[in-house]
Amino acid sequence: MIPLEYYNKGRLIDKMFGVYVGIYHADLSMIENIVKERRIKISIYGLGYIGAATAAAYMDKGFKVVGYDADPERARSIEKGSIRHPDPEVRDLIKRGVEKELLEVVYDPIEASRKGDIVFVDVPLTWGERGPLFTYLDKAVESIAMGLSPGHIVVVETTVPPGTTSTRVKSFLERISGLKCGFDFGLVYSPARLSIERAYGDLTRRYPKILGGVDPRSPAILEKLFREIYGGVLIMSSATAAEFEKVAEGIYRDVNIALANELARAARELGIDIWEVITAASTNPYIHLHMPGSGVGGVSLPYQPYLLAWSLGRRWIWEGIIMKGRNVNEDQPKYIARTLLAGLDILGIRWSDARVAILGLAYKGDVDDHRNSPSYSIIEYLASRGVGEIVIHDPYVETPPAGIKTYRDLEESLKGCDGIIVSTDHNIYKKLSVEQIAILTGKKRIAILDARKVLRRDSRSINDIECIYSTSGSPWSRCFPPLVPHQDHR
Repeated sequence: MIPLEYYNKGRLIDKMFGVYVGIYHADLSMIENIVKERRIKISIYGLGYIGAATAAAYMDKGFKVVGYDADPERARSIEKGSIRHPDPEVRDLIKRGVEKELLEVVYDPIEASRKGDIVFVDVPLTWGERGPLFTYLDKAVESIAMGLSPGHIVVVETTVPPGTTSTRVKSFLERISGLKCGFDFGLVYSPARLSIERAYGDLTRRYPKILGGVDPRSPAILEKLFREIYGGVLIMSSATAAEFEKVAEGIYRDVNIALANELARAARELGIDIWEVITAASTNPYIHLHMPGSGVGGVSLPYQPYLLAWSLGRRWIWEGIIMKGRNVNEDQPKYIARTLLAGLDILGIRWSDARVAILGLAYKGDVDDHRNSPSYSIIEYLASRGVGEIVIHDPYVETPPAGIKTYRDLEESLKGCDGIIVSTDHNIYKKLSVEQIAILTGKKRIAILDARKVLRRDSRSINDIECIYSTSGSPWSRCFPPLVPHQDHR
């Protein structure tokens, strides 16, 4: 029996006894009314791209949200309703939620736990030399545990190795709080399935919300809440199954991108264009080839094969197709850099005399997220080969790491360049043509490597410029004369 003094601090009324209980101890028959009456407060640890989108989704439905972030500057920004986010819907909803006083930002992580009925964990997890780096996750879970009360439910959304929630997270919560999972509080894993530039739509319309419980009661409670927010709900058999589902999605993408990158290399060797092949193959409804590019980036996708391999600890997975695909994608930026250097060789340009522009530092188009971007590996490889000057252009990334300078002015970036690599598919680059770039460089010999094949060809002939063009999956070819030969109608 939970002591009466705890009930007096709660938010949810048990109609039978007239006392307050936490959501986890509320009668299941009451949960639907509790949800409809918005008598649940949501706490979110981590107000980055995913946490902010989650906060926006709940406030849009009228729920009160408590937000905490370890970065005080980010917390202050979101508290004012001014937030940098690639999704305009998230930005607007955060601002609206602040105006409606639905968002409370706190700067004490323990207080964030105490104030919420359901606590979401949306902090990053990365990979180190010896395994996963649990630093941010552990700190968040420790703080949650110190503010945990009977009746809470904790929802882990961070991408983690399968088995983490039911072992590491559960152990931390129980040991520090002195409470018991499945009796005092609930614990589930529920992956965030979204692309950051369309985060709100992905969360609320496009994908069902997956969850798996460490205890059996939490999924039944959360299903009623989640149906108010997300585009459907899918309950899996366990937290570990839900963790594996998230990692499996990422690995599927990673391996298929690796396949596309290897096919692209083969196409270059054969002297053909991989995009022509992909277009033809796509006429078969059973074939869904991914697009090759400069590599794979993002906060978690490059690590997901490692998370699975680490959780299993078996030799076969380290030597299997999953990790071989990962190796291909890790080498892809270097391959792109090597291809550009080969283009400079064709033109007779010494690497040490060359000025090379990298177009795009973000890992994907029209976002400012540059975590684990392939462009960094391209830059590093070119520098290691003694390239004279490397210029990085990105219209979105404002705060690159120390030692990396980005230009916002495209013409300034291209001026005087002997080589150009289009690494990111920003829309601004899709408006450019190969011929425009060649002219903007002001040089007579230029190598343009369009790794994402986003540049247009406007079929202009510029006779005094020697320009060669290639993609990640096609051989070097002359830019001029134009693709469509001039026809003399005399």
